[in-house]
Amino acid sequence: VLVDGTLYIRDLVETDEDVIHVVTAADDAVDGTRQCLRIGARAIRAVSATVDTHIVEKRFDIMSHRFDTQVVDVVDQISSTARALLDEEDGSLATTLTAHRDQLETLLGTTFDPDCKNSVFGLFEAAMRESHDRQADAMRKLIAVDGDDSPLARLKVEMSRDLREQLVGVRDEVHEISKRIAVDRATAEVFELTTQKGFRYEDAVHAAVGAIASAHGDQAEMCGTELGSAGTKKGDEVVTLNADDTYGLEGRFVIEAKNQKLGVRKTTDELDAALVNRDALAAIAVFSTQDQAPTAVPFHYTGNKAVVVFDADGTDDSAIRLAYMWARWVVRRELAVGEAEGLDLECVKSLIGRASQALAQLTQIKKCHTLARKGIDDAQAAAISMVTDVNDALTDLEAELA
Repeated sequence: VLVDGTLYIRDLVETDEDVIHVVTAADDAVDGTRQCLRIGARAIRAVSATVDTHIVEKRFDIMSHRFDTQVVDVVDQISSTARALLDEEDGSLATTLTAHRDQLETLLGTTFDPDCKNSVFGLFEAAMRESHDRQADAMRKLIAVDGDDSPLARLKVEMSRDLREQLVGVRDEVHEISKRIAVDRATAEVFELTTQKGFRYEDAVHAAVGAIASAHGDQAEMCGTELGSAGTKKGDEVVTLNADDTYGLEGRFVIEAKNQKLGVRKTTDELDAALVNRDALAAIAVFSTQDQAPTAVPFHYTGNKAVVVFDADGTDDSAIRLAYMWARWVVRRELAVGEAEGLDLECVKSLIGRASQALAQLTQIKKCHTLARKGIDDAQAAAISMVTDVNDALTDLEAELA
């Protein structure tokens, strides 16, 4: 059932061997089923775009064939008519002139000199020449591409109109295909941010958070497609803390997974909306790279909101672990009544600050290592180039001395 942009599947029975194999191999059957649905949907959309492209190409081929056929028929017709009329030996005009000339020559005999311009025959030839010129002019008008009386001109107008009508439909189809291709390309760019093809960045964040939550007895749940108490879908994941650590009360924090660059104000607004919509006591914005995050360090918090950088393709999850510990501390602090038994909140705060500073220093050290490796590689390349130059100089020197 499809309700408010969300698909609900109940009592689904599936016996396909490939589907059963994928779901069985997955750590979580629900996530495996979702993976099959996502990949199948994107494959259907890709095939649809390919079929639409084929339809457009076929329509262009039909239009091109029709245009070529019409032009060839008209040109053949005009060529045949002109040949029958103007051929010097067999043309109807030349045959008619020759017949007239023979008849007059027979009737008039040698009385008239054909070489004399003033003779009757000379005048007749002049009249025939004028008639021939008029016929030639009519033929030129017949095959001209301009003018209202030319068949070619009328054909040109009709073909242009027909072509424009055909191109309107083709243009709309091409525009629709372009939009689909743009959507597929944007989706592909998002998939490049994940650890394995076919999963979104939110899935990678959920995998990391779920592993941390299980160690504390917490419950991590993806809810980015579900409406919250504010009637929106703000908040991609909600973590509900173990009741033993929240004094029997219900305490949760929310996570927003971001794979795009956001400023401080926009990030704060997103977290505020997620806090309200998911009834949470703390909120974390997780970015895939430091360049996308609105902060200069991998972990930073203000009040009950924090920003953390988690590279799904890397092997270091220390930043997101620190953010998780911070969020648990905030939730337990908010739920504590008086002095929390067995929990020194100030000590926890101090340890979080210490870990945050160490994480920032580690990130800076990694950057320095990266720059150092690049400098070493550049120096090595320069040394190799210099060795080559020295060897070349020595070779030239040996040749000169020899």
